[in-house]
Amino acid sequence: MYHISIITSHADEDDFGERLGDIAHVAYCPVSSEQQIIECCCDADVIICRDEMLTAPVLEQLEELKLIVVLSSRYDHIDMAATAERGIVVINTPEYCVEDIADHTCAMMLALLRQLPEYQYDIRKHSRWQYGTVPWKMHRISHNVIGLVGFGRVGQAVAARMHAFGCRIRAYDPFVSEKLMMEQRVKPVDFDTLLQTCDVVSLHMPLNDATRYLFREEQFEQMKEGSVFVNCCRGGLVDEAALFHAVDDGRIRSAALDVLSMDHPGPMLLKMLDRPEFLLTPHCGCHSIEADKEAHAEAAKYIRDFLDGKYDDLPIVNIPDC
Repeated sequence: MYHISIITSHADEDDFGERLGDIAHVAYCPVSSEQQIIECCCDADVIICRDEMLTAPVLEQLEELKLIVVLSSRYDHIDMAATAERGIVVINTPEYCVEDIADHTCAMMLALLRQLPEYQYDIRKHSRWQYGTVPWKMHRISHNVIGLVGFGRVGQAVAARMHAFGCRIRAYDPFVSEKLMMEQRVKPVDFDTLLQTCDVVSLHMPLNDATRYLFREEQFEQMKEGSVFVNCCRGGLVDEAALFHAVDDGRIRSAALDVLSMDHPGPMLLKMLDRPEFLLTPHCGCHSIEADKEAHAEAAKYIRDFLDGKYDDLPIVNIPDC
């Protein structure tokens, strides 16, 4: 039988033993260090992971490894050059949690536009039950122009949802055709125009060397005065100190973050928590029972197809050398 190792910190989510137990020995590996990964996965033909780091030194020790399945659309935590060199195929689950992140993003947008965090803070902090204590004027949702930086699966799902509220939507994505945007009733614009003209700026792009800290002081200064900022995508896209100062200076009205640039929140988070203009959630936008079930079902199917030699429909994200 094949050997499949699941690297995860969530033991209660492990149902792959039931899904794949007829073709493989499935081992649950709650690991917290590279050495533990090597020891736990030393005889694995397949590794299933979510966001755990798989570095070149680790991959060099896993001599039996043929396939890595990522329970996510992102895979930047895996050394792709090392996988290609060693002939290890990497598969992601590109449809994972698209609906959930889109729903979470829109919920955050609506909360900011209706000034829910500020009024909740005012009620709790000052025991005031009064409209008008928030300095910014409130417009109806349909009055707002939504700007999407990135127009992939999640960006398109957000656009579809916000169209239902009557919003005009603009998007910037150099890797998506303007024709596709216009077919979805979205106006393609350049990056600077989006920042300067949109009431909401929401991020939907991958994190790489070109996009890391794309939003700094300069970008927040370009944004329309009184606009709001939403990031349910990747924390490393944003300089949170610059965002805090933009809100503190009154340039940005409010901000919602489901992700942060640091693995362990630090002093900047504490400063944000003390301010009603910030709506924060602990990276929960990508989670739901349904999303996890769908990802597990997809991953199990991909593994069976791979082991059966059926590669044509697999979402392979690297090109192995051998």
